[in-house]
Amino acid sequence: MTPVKELLDKATFPEVIDSSILTTVSCPTKFFYQYCMNLSPSTKSVHLHAGGAFAHGVETVRKAYYLDKVPLDQALYTGWKALIHYWGTYDDVPLEGTGSYKDFINVSAALFDYFRNYDPETDHIQPYRKHDGSPAVEFTFSIPLPIIHPTSGNPLLYAGRCDMIGEYKKNVCVVDEKTSYQFAYNWADSFSMRGQFLGYTWAAREFDIPATMCVVRGIAIQQKSIKHVEALIQFPEFQIKQWHEEMLEKVQYLVDCWNNKNFRMSFGDACSSYGGCSMMDLCKSPNPEVWTDSFAVRKWNPLDVGQVKETASI
Repeated sequence: MTPVKELLDKATFPEVIDSSILTTVSCPTKFFYQYCMNLSPSTKSVHLHAGGAFAHGVETVRKAYYLDKVPLDQALYTGWKALIHYWGTYDDVPLEGTGSYKDFINVSAALFDYFRNYDPETDHIQPYRKHDGSPAVEFTFSIPLPIIHPTSGNPLLYAGRCDMIGEYKKNVCVVDEKTSYQFAYNWADSFSMRGQFLGYTWAAREFDIPATMCVVRGIAIQQKSIKHVEALIQFPEFQIKQWHEEMLEKVQYLVDCWNNKNFRMSFGDACSSYGGCSMMDLCKSPNPEVWTDSFAVRKWNPLDVGQVKETASI
């Protein structure tokens, strides 16, 4: 697809690349609409909002407990206040479907139940101690790449944030929480090749943190209960190296799409996965520029805790 000039004039190539952007390599048209024009659905997904609120609460509890050294009950109260503030006046919880259970009451319950299940004092994963001795209760990174931004001339950045760097049986691991509705039989296996976590592991090493694995903690918010599951995945050296090489190739491909003004469509799984691509109405129109005003403009920020928590309800 070669966008009409009107759309090209409104677009800017992102300065920061992350794992979410890399998934659009399978459909450069989606990359153009979502990350160059910053288009998104006019209403925020309940999965995105609930996941962001939960993650914000968890991070606040950990900082209060591990950094400020306050008792757990006080840390939980502080974390819940942070969740309340994040939730705000959001009222787009659907009346039906799995998303209907991700309302304020149930997400609040999930926060308290998480720390009942993983008591910080006895949790088998404790925060990794950084070189200055402080606990790595969250990890945010932004690393220059050897690829130049097509218009600014600056190095492109690979960035992201994970919930914690931890230690598990003397192994350093990246830790991340995922909210969902239920866990498929192969839930843990679904992360064994997930670029998001390979990227976190590679980035940790760039900061001299010897991470070798990831721990993904799933929180299923259901009608009558909160369920927890944990995936522990070891990443061999060759896999991290492969991910890094392919990440650079994918970033260069997106730059080439921009330079050539050619953003191809998927015509495949990218159009239907996770309930359907939010950009499909644009792709099905012979005049997509007519429909852009029906979308909200939200610039993607991979360093914002609220923007990186959406996960499919599997």
